[in-house]
Amino acid sequence: SSTMPPKAPPPAPRKPGRVTVYRAVYPYTAQHSDELSFEEGEMIYVQEKQADGWYRATIGGKSGIIPGNYVEADGNAEAIDNPLHDAAKRGNLSYLRESLAAGVSPNALDKAGSTPLHWAARGGHLECVQELLGQPTVRVDVQNKLGDTPLHNAAWKGSAEVVLALLEHKADRSIVNSNGETPFALAKAKSPDCAR
Repeated sequence: SSTMPPKAPPPAPRKPGRVTVYRAVYPYTAQHSDELSFEEGEMIYVQEKQADGWYRATIGGKSGIIPGNYVEADGNAEAIDNPLHDAAKRGNLSYLRESLAAGVSPNALDKAGSTPLHWAARGGHLECVQELLGQPTVRVDVQNKLGDTPLHNAAWKGSAEVVLALLEHKADRSIVNSNGETPFALAKAKSPDCAR
């Protein structure tokens, strides 16, 4: 009787890691069929830095590999620390969608402890707020270092539509910030129309 060789264990599922984002400073032309080409200014979303020196990445909605040494070489690409925050601040919906599609976390924190939702709410960017609220993992009541939630930011801005969108997603209106203010108190002080 022949003995069967032991079956190899199935490969461990890849855990989604932190996506590293770069803006290409110089173009690159793919040398192989599984490589990606990119133009100057294109966003490069690196999902995995492989041991063999290749990066698994998404560029313009296409997935493939790129040479890590090209991306890391001095001056070839500029690292973007918080692409979703950047998109949310500027109300840039297409950039926001591209970053989300490439796996950037909607709950990433910047140096002030703010999420992209804080910035979209603060800017009154309703479409960006709605896109972020549509993410299944988004956290609505994160408090930044000032104790503000996105609802505080929307109330401070006086953006009634954003306030309503956040409330529809069960934002907690009772959270107080570092100054002891609720979102309603901020709205009353900054823009009485919004408080109504």
